[in-house]
Amino acid sequence: MHARVSSYSGDADGLTSGFDSQTEALRQVDGLKNAYFLVDRGGGKGMSITLWESEEALKASAEKANEMRQQAVQPSGATIESVGSYEVVITV
Repeated sequence: MHARVSSYSGDADGLTSGFDSQTEALRQVDGLKNAYFLVDRGGGKGMSITLWESEEALKASAEKANEMRQQAVQPSGATIESVGSYEVVITV
């Protein structure tokens, strides 16, 4: 399993709304196992963590993921701070 972790800066309500606007499109991407969207209301930060069946699915989703991130932050003026990919080595 592989993960993509993205961090954001912006208003928590705006980030939540932006994340929510992309969930249906995300559900349609091949190889997605799960997704988590987190906000720090007091700190004006957010994160998304998407889990993928394989490294191939993670890589194949990259272009669509970039597009969805841009669409999620655009209405609120939030910014994408970082995007990273990881292999999941331990689950509990």
